[in-house]
Amino acid sequence: MLHGLKQRLEALHHPGELEGSPQNLHQLLGVSIEQSVPQAQTMLVERHLASLTGDEARLLAALSDGSAFALLTLYSGSRFSRGEVLYRYSNAGRAAGIQCNDFIALYLNHLFAQGLVIASDFTESLRTDYELCEGDSDFRKAQAELQIHLPKLSIRRETLRISPLGRQLWTLMTTPADIEE
Repeated sequence: MLHGLKQRLEALHHPGELEGSPQNLHQLLGVSIEQSVPQAQTMLVERHLASLTGDEARLLAALSDGSAFALLTLYSGSRFSRGEVLYRYSNAGRAAGIQCNDFIALYLNHLFAQGLVIASDFTESLRTDYELCEGDSDFRKAQAELQIHLPKLSIRRETLRISPLGRQLWTLMTTPADIEE
């Protein structure tokens, strides 16, 4: 599937496109006026692909079919205030076959910041997965380190899913170029 994404990106280059990246806002606006829908989509896909790592692409691939995974989120603050997200952990990395499971929290933070994934409420059918994640040594280590400085730490059991935007972008990145035109 990842090889297909690479081929898709290579196939998206159209003759007559502006060579190189626009150097200022004026040039970017000029590109926007002159480009076609497929060219605008190409620009969007290139930007997002350039900002993703291979492991993050694997996570999106695992979520792209509508799958949901257990997500543990450590928050600072009290029971009545949501507080700040300090750490996210999920078993999605193992399921996706990522190479650097030690960086799952970093990957998830990036995917959340890009708006490609969301956290929904607790899912009863994932109860065993939540418990396994809570027992994971990486999660327990991060929790212990954070509790040294933030004694009011809370764990929230959530469900990791692809966002509507993530689904749209995934579809755009995986649709064969010859179908679009």
